[in-house]
Amino acid sequence: MKERWLQRLNESLAPLLLVAVLLLGLWLSRLLPLQWDWTRQGSHSLSPVSVALLEQTEGPIEIQVFVAEDPALQGHIGRFLERYRRHKPDLSFRFVDPTRQPDLARRQGISLSGELLLRYQGREARLQRLDETHLSQAIQRLNQRQERWIAGLSGHGERSLIGQANHDLGEFGKHLGRQGFQVVELDLTSSPRPPENTSLLLIASPLQPLLQGELLQIQSYLARGGNLLLLVDTHNPASQGPLLELLDIRQLPGTIVDANVRQLGIDNPAVALVSDYPEHPALRGFDLISLYPQAAALSAAASETWQITPLLRTLSRSWNETGPLQGEISRDPAQGEEAGPLTIGYALQRQRQEREQRVLVIGDGDFLSNSYLSNAGNLDLGLALVRWLAVEDDRLLEIPARAPADRELHLSPLLRGMIGLGWLIGAPALLLLVGGLISWRRNRA
Repeated sequence: MKERWLQRLNESLAPLLLVAVLLLGLWLSRLLPLQWDWTRQGSHSLSPVSVALLEQTEGPIEIQVFVAEDPALQGHIGRFLERYRRHKPDLSFRFVDPTRQPDLARRQGISLSGELLLRYQGREARLQRLDETHLSQAIQRLNQRQERWIAGLSGHGERSLIGQANHDLGEFGKHLGRQGFQVVELDLTSSPRPPENTSLLLIASPLQPLLQGELLQIQSYLARGGNLLLLVDTHNPASQGPLLELLDIRQLPGTIVDANVRQLGIDNPAVALVSDYPEHPALRGFDLISLYPQAAALSAAASETWQITPLLRTLSRSWNETGPLQGEISRDPAQGEEAGPLTIGYALQRQRQEREQRVLVIGDGDFLSNSYLSNAGNLDLGLALVRWLAVEDDRLLEIPARAPADRELHLSPLLRGMIGLGWLIGAPALLLLVGGLISWRRNRA
């Protein structure tokens, strides 16, 4: 009797003990959140470089993810960001639906669903590609505390980095400030030369010619290895010609017209489209369309001192129109109108004083102006170009880009055929055989 009672007690306690063990395991998992990544390449964990970067970053990081209310997509993004929060508990993120809060998305310059906005100690960074390489490098950029000046030349009717007029670059200047740059205006008639801590000199479409002494100061700045962003426009080429001559670049006559923009619903033919970019460090990871209103085509001869790369080029159905932009227009080769692709922007590089000097010449200033900055990928392109010019990206840590090695299965033609025939013939034959055996056994019984 006693043995039977003990057996019943054991049978009754066994389920309770099993539940207790499961609850204890759940409590321990919350108390000790340990995880192991057993994948071959560590696909579900951060690299040691990213972990060290997070440990060195003091203070909270806030991330806004602009994405529609899609539980599957938000779950995927959230699991990825949890890898970072695991090593930095004061990293927080929240999802914002740009369709429900369009004003917020517009104020932040959000152009793509899935875009991220990072904030750290008053600085901001925007991210359109979510992987470990780009997110860790964005955190590193926010972590840089040194003062980097961008000096915008003034005094000749240039587009101002702090101006609010439609043709000015004030909104772009604000975004540069959020990236950690100090934006200042520079008048060479009152300053002997650009300050020594100038990371980049910006000359944005001067309307009046520079004085000879100012040209000499800019020439001296370039000789010392200073970096330059030169924006030129189709109007007043005479005032911009001496600046282009310093770099052996020529401006073609007329304004670029582009028939390809009609596909985007743009009726103005004087808006040039760039959608294909070369492999160049200035455009690393950038693949968005950019638009250039009233752009000028440029031409550069071979140089013995500069490494020259055509960086921004239009598509084939474009040319530099020298006549009025009215009515039906077509290319006239007799007027010097060249068929596209045409070069809008050149990147120039050379070694100076144990560092690489960088210059960008772009035949348009409107694409960064307050009126057109939010078009397509113009803002992201401008920020990427400035980061490259300020020699910022070269100091970024090399975060390994790890693609899982087991995403694709490669089979020989023979093996693919055997698998196909197996499912087409073998599987039905096996089912018929099993059914026949079961029927035969039942009949025998």
